[in-house]
Amino acid sequence: MLRDLSVRCLFGCLTLLGLSIFGFALLAMLPGDFAEVVLINQMDGELPSAETLAKFKADEGFDEPLPVQYFAWLAATLRGNLGVSFTTGDPVTAELGLRMVATFRLVGLAFCLTVLMGGALGVIAALNRGSLLDRLVTVVAISGMSVPNFWQSLLFVLLFALVLGWAPSSGYGGFSHVILPATVIATASMGLTARFVRASLIEALSAPHVRTALAKGLSPRATLFSHALPAALPGILTLLGLQAARMFDGAIVVETIFAWPGLGRLFVDSILNRDYPVLQATILVVGATYILINLAVDCAAAALDPRMRRAV
Repeated sequence: MLRDLSVRCLFGCLTLLGLSIFGFALLAMLPGDFAEVVLINQMDGELPSAETLAKFKADEGFDEPLPVQYFAWLAATLRGNLGVSFTTGDPVTAELGLRMVATFRLVGLAFCLTVLMGGALGVIAALNRGSLLDRLVTVVAISGMSVPNFWQSLLFVLLFALVLGWAPSSGYGGFSHVILPATVIATASMGLTARFVRASLIEALSAPHVRTALAKGLSPRATLFSHALPAALPGILTLLGLQAARMFDGAIVVETIFAWPGLGRLFVDSILNRDYPVLQATILVVGATYILINLAVDCAAAALDPRMRRAV
């Protein structure tokens, strides 16, 4: 298994390298003179002179060929130097650290809501298969999966912040600030998790050893938790890992609407401001997070199910 894990780590590093190349090339293909746009933002809208523009390109290395720029950036990144923000003038590593704390706090709460609510709804639906309660859970799950997060964010702000006044409409703070955006991010994942848990448990309950336990007089509830749930757990864990990675996508829109100072909002702001070092570093951090989550999920699933160890 150690060898397989090393291979997965190697492929993860190669994926991250390819992502950095793609992101670097994509940013270079943006329309307009990138250096000129950055200087205009720094000079409060004033057009820079030709001498100022040439000096800025030389200082930042923008006058070099694109491959030379990329390898210079890669060498600095491997040394832990992600550069300086063109907008704030602060080190990118410091800004990313603050934003990562905010995003992981938001996504962490959203993931907990997904596990607790989605798992509970799935178990309830599986125990009451075919009943009115099962149909109600299905309707709730499909509704949560169908509503776009940007539309749900606006509805939450209108209803819970402006009309009811239960929570602030934006900003960074305590639990009252994080609960609305975290719930929006978790809603789609909760619906998908509930449907998957229901289907996995129903399939596990039809296994021969589970039917034997029921025939021996074990109650359906005890059979579910002692036999069906452990059998379905590796698949459920894999789904939860994928949902945790997808939450970073949802955070981009949700953080922007709720003015939450995380990686998603930083990503959008860096695009609007053409803040090249911040944008490239954000792409790299989000990509690395995806890879680490998938690797951790594969290892956990293999630990729970020995049959999967050959696939890790």
